[in-house]
Amino acid sequence: MKMKKGFTLVELMAVIAIIGILLGIVTTAAANSIKMSRDQRANAVCACVQQGLETYHAQKDRWPGSIGDRIENDATLRQSNNEGVDNQTDYDKYVLEPSEVRDAVKTIVMEAVNNGNAMMDIAALFVSRDPGEKNGHGYGMNFRDAVHGTKESPKKMSVGEMYFGYPESAHGYFRRFKIVYSIPGNSMEVMKQ
Repeated sequence: MKMKKGFTLVELMAVIAIIGILLGIVTTAAANSIKMSRDQRANAVCACVQQGLETYHAQKDRWPGSIGDRIENDATLRQSNNEGVDNQTDYDKYVLEPSEVRDAVKTIVMEAVNNGNAMMDIAALFVSRDPGEKNGHGYGMNFRDAVHGTKESPKKMSVGEMYFGYPESAHGYFRRFKIVYSIPGNSMEVMKQ
């Protein structure tokens, strides 16, 4: 008796099912790896900006940008904090406005660019032309790529048109970070939104 060579339909379906399961596992692992990588990048960018703020304060004995003047001269800083931290009113903490955050980081970057005073690793910054609103879908890039341009984005960015932030872990969209000033401790904390 002559036997036919080949696969039965059941064997073929079993192989396809196994391949599908393996692809699902690999895809999930890759997605989780990308998400963890973005989250680590976001934490690194926040730590870099935190270091820049502290170094600026240590060298100049004031905070960078317009918030430095406001902290020194504005006695109503406690009353102007409506948001607080985690949406709870805390008059000992002041959440910087987005324009104040941008101004503070821009001051540190300009200190490095114009004066050669590297208070933080500006190449590690994540920037965008998009303001990084919570519902926005803008993408960012490394500071160096923004300044020099890339094949994908050949238009160079000036520091004046940059928004500073981090990549969102879920989709990689650009998000600006939040800076909280502690009034009693005279310290700033950089965090993700």
